[in-house]
Amino acid sequence: MSESLTTPGGFGREPYLIAALSIPVTDKGVIDFDTFARDLERTAGYGIEPAVLMDTYQINHCTREQQIRGLEVTKEVMAGRPFTAGVYIEDEIDGSDTDAVIRAYRRKIDMLESQYDASPIVFQTQKLKNADTATVVHVYRGLAEASRGGLKAFELSPVFAPNGWMFPDDSLIEILSDSKWTGAKHSSLNPSMEWTLLQKMNRIGKRLFTGNDYDFASMIFNGSDALLGIATFIPDKFRDLADALRNGDRLRFFELSTAMEFLGRVAFQPPVPAYKHSAAMVKKMRGWYATDHLLPGNPFRRDDAHRKELRAALGYLGIEV
Repeated sequence: MSESLTTPGGFGREPYLIAALSIPVTDKGVIDFDTFARDLERTAGYGIEPAVLMDTYQINHCTREQQIRGLEVTKEVMAGRPFTAGVYIEDEIDGSDTDAVIRAYRRKIDMLESQYDASPIVFQTQKLKNADTATVVHVYRGLAEASRGGLKAFELSPVFAPNGWMFPDDSLIEILSDSKWTGAKHSSLNPSMEWTLLQKMNRIGKRLFTGNDYDFASMIFNGSDALLGIATFIPDKFRDLADALRNGDRLRFFELSTAMEFLGRVAFQPPVPAYKHSAAMVKKMRGWYATDHLLPGNPFRRDDAHRKELRAALGYLGIEV
């Protein structure tokens, strides 16, 4: 076995952390953007970059107006600080061929970069779910031509959302070899698959942002950066985890790892998409949200028993609610 697979990146490094932000929903079923703005500032205050318009944002249940307002608020709050925004195009493709897919991606990327100064992360689309390697590479090269650079790809398992799929063969590595791409977020909840991808990413000098909400701490320890939904539950603890790794505080790092990953397993238990409700529950418990509602039309809800499980998991982290 390669030494790089068994030798941790280890202590002394500081991972780059991005939190996929959830959205607070009022009793009337609309997004509370004032509370959302406070959540953005809180996250950035911990030195964690916010990501908006992600699956955690309930992007597949948002109106166009809710997307735009979220970008406006984010740009205002961040005031020049970096943030990531999802390039989600499922309702914006104006044809059935691959050129229509490329056009939709280009429009969204141009909007995010030119109007909001966001760093785009490219959601997969169901239109390419069964496409071959050549087609996938063609589309991603085509969409990248519209970007100023700094793109992130997104490999999303269908366990999270129906538009997700795993890249065929080594198409992701071929795509990322282009200078427009900085790296990719991988969300499969499959550690062995992610370990293999990390080695390939290291060889081409690109970042892997772990999206494994079960085993993120081990991935971070071994050299991954992170773009996680679970980070919006506990940005304070992610700051502590990064500090412990950088400072070589072994006891603190491994204590946090165990408790944080336990919360991840509770929050992201099947059905996995219901983690957005888990996020709202936790943020209400922590006093950050007034309610723990979801957007209308989102069917993935948790029950009161799950709320008790979340409360216990927070207790293991020393968060009394």
